[in-house]
Amino acid sequence: MNVFYLEYLKLKKKTRHWIGPIIVFILIMIAYPLTVEFLEKDLEKGFYSLLWISILLSMMLATEDIFLEDYNDGTLEQTIISISSFPFLIAKKIFIYWFMIGIPISLFSFLFSLGITKNLNISLLVFPFAMICSYIFLNLFVFGSALSLNKGSVLGAIITMPLALPVLIVLGKGVIAIQFGINYLELLLLLLGSLSIIITSVPFIVSYIIKAHLE
Repeated sequence: MNVFYLEYLKLKKKTRHWIGPIIVFILIMIAYPLTVEFLEKDLEKGFYSLLWISILLSMMLATEDIFLEDYNDGTLEQTIISISSFPFLIAKKIFIYWFMIGIPISLFSFLFSLGITKNLNISLLVFPFAMICSYIFLNLFVFGSALSLNKGSVLGAIITMPLALPVLIVLGKGVIAIQFGINYLELLLLLLGSLSIIITSVPFIVSYIIKAHLE
C-alpha cells in the first residue's frame, strides 16, 4: 500500500503529466462537433472512431516520460538494486497512471457519448469498453516508452502503434455490436482476456528492457 501511495504522490506532483492528457482528450471531444458541421444531425456516425483514437493518443501522451525522469536522476537504478520485485513496482506504477488518467478519461468518454448520441444505454455499454481499452493502451505505450527510454519517444510510438491497431478494430466492432444489440459481450470479454495477458506480461518485459538500458 505504501508503494501505491508513493507512486500516487509522485504522479500528483507532476501536474502536467496527468492533467495534460485529460485536457487534450477533452479538447478533441469538444472540437469534434465544431469541425463537422455537415454532420450536425449525425454526429454519432464518426464519434466513436474519434473517441477510441483520442483515448489512444491521450494514453500515448501520458506515458511519454513515465520512466525518463527516474532514469536520468538514477532513481531507477537504485530501485532495481533495493527491491526484488521490480516488475510488480512497474505494474503498480501503471495502475496509478490508469487510476489518475485512464479512469477520468473513461468517465468523460461516457459523458461525451451521452451528449453526442443522447442514448444512455449505448453510453453505459461504451463505458466499460473505454475503461478496458485505456488500460490496454496504457500498458502498450509503457512498453514503447521503455524501449525508447534514451532514444526519444517517437521510436516508442512507432513500435507500439501497430500493436494497438487490433484493439482499435475490436473496439470498432464492439460499437457496431452495441448499436445492433448483438455479441458485444463477447467482444468485451475478448478485450478483458487480452488485458489480463497484457497486465501480467508487460511489467516483466518492461523491467527486463529497463535493466538492459541500465547495464
